[in-house]
Amino acid sequence: MSNCNVTFWKDQNFEGHYKNYDGPTSKSDLNEVQWHGQSHDDMKDDIRSIQTSSETWVRVYSKANYSGRTALIGPNENKNMSDVRDDNNEDDMDKTIESFQLYDHKPNVNTTNIINNLKALYPGSDYNRLNNLYNSEYYAQDSQYRIYDPEMLVGADKISFTINMDHIQLEHDDHAVVTLSMDYRGDFVDRIQVVYTMADASQIPDWAIKIIDGAIDVADDAAKILADGAEIVITDGVGVVATVETNEVIDFTAKVLTFCVDHLNTVLSAVFTYQDDGGTMNFPAAVSHGIARCVLAYHQELFGKDSESQGFNESNFLAGLGASSWNYDKHNPSVGFSDDGFSYRAYYPDNSFFYANGGALSSVKIDAVTGVEKDDHLILQASFDPQGRMFSVVGSIDLFARSHSDGYTAPASGVLTFDENHRMILIDQAGTVTPVNYASLADAYADQMRKALDAVADDYNETVTDQQRTLVDASLRVLAAIDSAI
Repeated sequence: MSNCNVTFWKDQNFEGHYKNYDGPTSKSDLNEVQWHGQSHDDMKDDIRSIQTSSETWVRVYSKANYSGRTALIGPNENKNMSDVRDDNNEDDMDKTIESFQLYDHKPNVNTTNIINNLKALYPGSDYNRLNNLYNSEYYAQDSQYRIYDPEMLVGADKISFTINMDHIQLEHDDHAVVTLSMDYRGDFVDRIQVVYTMADASQIPDWAIKIIDGAIDVADDAAKILADGAEIVITDGVGVVATVETNEVIDFTAKVLTFCVDHLNTVLSAVFTYQDDGGTMNFPAAVSHGIARCVLAYHQELFGKDSESQGFNESNFLAGLGASSWNYDKHNPSVGFSDDGFSYRAYYPDNSFFYANGGALSSVKIDAVTGVEKDDHLILQASFDPQGRMFSVVGSIDLFARSHSDGYTAPASGVLTFDENHRMILIDQAGTVTPVNYASLADAYADQMRKALDAVADDYNETVTDQQRTLVDASLRVLAAIDSAI
């Protein structure tokens, strides 16, 4: 028997059935594990006392797959579980354990801290339990979403995350599952992946980005991180570029921008539904923010709370749209404005700021206010470097009256950004990179968005209204307002 040893007991005071584990291991579902010598008596919600040896650390969870309430039990303990409080001191762990992880050293990170850090990045959300899983429900861009506490598997050299998110609807929620792994330096390991289950958008593709040996590999081997003296230039198959000072943490956070932009570019125009008013098309942007904030929550646990200097200036945003205050007639604050005689509405942008001033991600929904059953709308996402300079923008329009059939995908601009030689480029959703020549990213975005709208009208024999065309101009004003506010 090693010094890394734990014995669980079915009854208090180390009595009744028992189960012993010797050496580091983990069990994701005790419903599938029987007490020693038993064939029809599983351990789920049955553990009442525990004994550990001199090099034993056990993290127990109230739910399967390392989720729910949790507690860490150290070496040389002989305890009833009624005396073990969870990390948040919410309740004891008696007869609640459904999964556990056994280590021969103190775990590198505190998973409860990561969850609390993530919750703090969704201020104003409602923290709930659904099917016994903890989650934060919140509104973004006038639609309701849910992000569950991430499932975390702490290994010898990495921590693996599974993040479940929902777009909440009356009948069937849209759902996304994010998986990623990071090492204890804060860098990414292997693959980041998002799998969607959408209520009314069956053709949305799964998305994945693979990370190998410090390089981000998108579609082919075009993704690189290049150290150049005092600068790091980030570029990948979708062309995301940032120049930042050489610093490992900034390097890691810059990667967050890379995959968030690639993710949205890949899936945005395929996400639509006839039944909702923008929440489905905005869902991938919400997922990108969920990934970015989970990574930030992890970096905060590794490196301490960051002294964030980047932020969002509300007054600058409102002034850019000719307003001085928000409207509060929707679930999220919004601002109404006019362009060429038509009415539009922009919501308070969703903003994620990365660790150590690693940059920012901003997204917003802009409605063309029509007064009919549902508004046409445009989803806009922009990313910014550590100095607050815009270095990518992408958008897509959902035309409510369009019957989404016959392989239809919504008009999308593609990503407008720069390559490693600082040339402006367009990356379409097939990953094709084309050099373009415009005075600014904003001009490039507007022109490509108009072309995409015209192409959809031609391909599907649609009549595009003047208000729908002017929606692109309205989004250009919103983009400028975001740029002035970051």
